[in-house]
Amino acid sequence: MPVLNTTSPEILRARYRSLSGEIPILIFTALSATAMQVIALMGEVDWTASVGLPAIRILLGALIFLYWFRRRHDQPSMAQIRWRLRASSVLLVLAGIVTLLRTLYLFHHTGTFGHYFLIIDTLLYGLCFVFILSKLGIATYIYNFLLLAATISCIFLEPLEHPYVLTALILVFEIGVLLAIRTSNHVFDQWVHATYATHALSAENQRLAHQDTLTCLPNRRQFFTHVEQRLAHAAQATERVAVGIVDLDNFKPVNDAYGHHVGDLVLVEIGLRLSRLRVADVQFYRLGGDEFAFQLTADMQQAMLTQLGKEVVHVIAQPMQVDGIPMTIKASIGACEYSNSGETAQDLYEHADFALYHAKRTGRGSMEIYSQQLEQARLHLSKIDQALRAADLEAELFPVFQPIVYVHNGETSSFESLARWNSPSLGIVAPDVFISAAESLGMVSEITRLMFKRAMVTMADWPAHIRLSFNLSAYDVTNKGVIEELIGMMAASGLQPARFIFEITETALLQDFATARDNISLLRQAGARVALDDFGTGYSSLSHVQNLPLDKLKIDRSFIRDIETNTISQTIVRSILALCQGMQIECVAEGAETESQVRFLQALGCQLIQGYFYSRPMAQEHIESYLAARTLTPDTLG
Repeated sequence: MPVLNTTSPEILRARYRSLSGEIPILIFTALSATAMQVIALMGEVDWTASVGLPAIRILLGALIFLYWFRRRHDQPSMAQIRWRLRASSVLLVLAGIVTLLRTLYLFHHTGTFGHYFLIIDTLLYGLCFVFILSKLGIATYIYNFLLLAATISCIFLEPLEHPYVLTALILVFEIGVLLAIRTSNHVFDQWVHATYATHALSAENQRLAHQDTLTCLPNRRQFFTHVEQRLAHAAQATERVAVGIVDLDNFKPVNDAYGHHVGDLVLVEIGLRLSRLRVADVQFYRLGGDEFAFQLTADMQQAMLTQLGKEVVHVIAQPMQVDGIPMTIKASIGACEYSNSGETAQDLYEHADFALYHAKRTGRGSMEIYSQQLEQARLHLSKIDQALRAADLEAELFPVFQPIVYVHNGETSSFESLARWNSPSLGIVAPDVFISAAESLGMVSEITRLMFKRAMVTMADWPAHIRLSFNLSAYDVTNKGVIEELIGMMAASGLQPARFIFEITETALLQDFATARDNISLLRQAGARVALDDFGTGYSSLSHVQNLPLDKLKIDRSFIRDIETNTISQTIVRSILALCQGMQIECVAEGAETESQVRFLQALGCQLIQGYFYSRPMAQEHIESYLAARTLTPDTLG
């Protein structure tokens, strides 16, 4: 027997839940009504009909009541739901047949009171119970038809006045009840569909809120949620927790060279590679951009974390082909272990992020684990940040100058202006440290303007052929407002624009190549020159160098340090010199400290050298005496 006119599991489950709460109440009411019928008709019919059969009916009803009452909190499977509803439907139809036959039997053995009692009793059963049990579907309507037939039969068997009028009245109410049932079921089904649709939408929103849509890895929010949960558990157990931040070292050039579509495909591939790593107790996440993360939960040693870091670096570094383009992506990792000292997920993230920062500074493509040594460094950087925020930049910052020399005759070509900070609380702070801090605090452009102003004041006293080489931060190079302000200051100084050389780093090109190129063009249009600093250590391609309006390349000091013994360094320096010659631009070798290094570079064809061999960076008041000494001293290398 078909139970319901629907195959929707959601509607079946909803109707079952509704019935499971109503059936026990319904059976209790039916048993009570049966007991009243026994009392009312006991004296009019024999004991078997008035007491025996109702007693069996009451016993069966009690068993059904217990069955449903004990299962009112069940979470049955769909198969169990279908079976229970089918069984209930069969029992309901059998109950209707028994009620019809019993009513007709009793009607012939009772008097006038019994007749009226049976008519009212059967009518109430038919109208009330059918409404309550309407969610059983076809069985309900069969039950209703059987009891309606019993009621109408009794009306015509009893010589009542106007039986047709009474029948019509009952049918009117019956039709109204059936229409109400139909409407109620329709509204109920719509409500169920709407509820499940809302739950599905909510579940989808929850999924989207906790999953990265590009890589399908859990996202940043889920990362912090999971880590907090694991920390709460680890605080009460021997379990250890570690987190790691994975940053792609050379991802931005991919976006710049091939577009964001290819960049997205690279991120998808990285996500797939991480998700395929079969390492127990590890979950990977995408935090955003080119930054991923992992959480490691185990009774582990640090060697396990180190091994995981090596596997992640290795799997990412495997060559890939994206949209027909072969490429290799590398990654650096910063990790931190939970030390059970009250750290939060945010604390672990910040410590891992600092370890990542250190890994990128000391050598990309590796993992750095947060340690006590890094903790001291982080606290020191925090003090630097605080001191820099409170610093009187006018009083505490000052420029020093290092000469760039023509190697063939020892004449000074230019001076590079270098910023120095003497903090009242910290003393002399390394320039790479405080410049990096200034960039993160958004103060670097203020320092740039101040240092450029002071450098021009000093430059005004130099001979007219000596130029100023001035460093621009990555923020400066990609900020048109800063560039225009520097051009205005240069014009207002009255000095020849050709005497200014602005140095930029490859890092600046990686941040926003198009904007950097446009701003470099503005500087050259104003008459200044532009040099690419630390060449050979970053990730800019030769096509970038070719497409930039550059006047000079500066070879990074890391290639000069072992130039006399390292054939790879020699090959690189020789190639850069050839590149500059082919592009007809100047080339400066940085970091020459010994006479033998200078002679070796000169033999390779290098014309401009900067390094301690000629001079350490000097204060502005020492420049005049330095230039005088260089003029009086004959060239020892000529």
